[in-house]
Amino acid sequence: MSMKTILFCTSFINDDNSVRYNKWIDYYHNKLDLFNAGNLFLIDDGSSNISFSDRVEIVNSNTLPGSLKGNINLFHFEDHLGRPSRKNYSGWWRSFTFSIKLAEKYDIDKIIHIESDYYIVSRRMIDYMAAISEGWTVFYSRFYGFPETAIQIICKDSFDKLNKAYKNAVESNYQFKKIAERVLPFSKVEKGFIGDRYGEEKILRHWSKKNKTPVAIDYIGQIDVRGDLDEYKKYFRFDFDL
Repeated sequence: MSMKTILFCTSFINDDNSVRYNKWIDYYHNKLDLFNAGNLFLIDDGSSNISFSDRVEIVNSNTLPGSLKGNINLFHFEDHLGRPSRKNYSGWWRSFTFSIKLAEKYDIDKIIHIESDYYIVSRRMIDYMAAISEGWTVFYSRFYGFPETAIQIICKDSFDKLNKAYKNAVESNYQFKKIAERVLPFSKVEKGFIGDRYGEEKILRHWSKKNKTPVAIDYIGQIDVRGDLDEYKKYFRFDFDL
């Protein structure tokens, strides 16, 4: 039985970073079928530039319609919570946990979360993500030695856990004392894929010292798409062009 699946990112869009979100939409909208997903969602933390693309339907998060006009939708909160400190990223918590409300409203069976500066670049990882049908799966940052919350797959049997996280977030006014990697109730941390936050200079430098020729990887994170993406080809091989 096929699962009704959405793929989403959290967002805060202004004039300076709209390229980032357009790039993310371009990349993943063309691969929805590979992920067995039907919709691409952005859940937005009070952005000033929600009209950055005429492909995107804007939806007020406080008054969800009974049905959606298109399959690229931005769910907009009018106020901006942002990230007051390193551990306090209220805007992300609200947007991320709100995905359960969209799943309930639109009869979704599976949520794929991929942040807007992360790219799944191997077919084997996409196939793996598409095939997951139970649990709450995340991947792994070998550099930091903790779960990678920028990529998550949450299936219907774990929606009760996500709903509890949503309620806890609302009750705490979206403020937690620990980072998400130490709070969210994953059922599986998958360490069998090659990827990390290579957009961070210290991680890329660490990688380049260990690997003198380009190596095939499965995902890449925290990259600035406004820069020279060909630069990464010195270090990595991708199945898909960025």
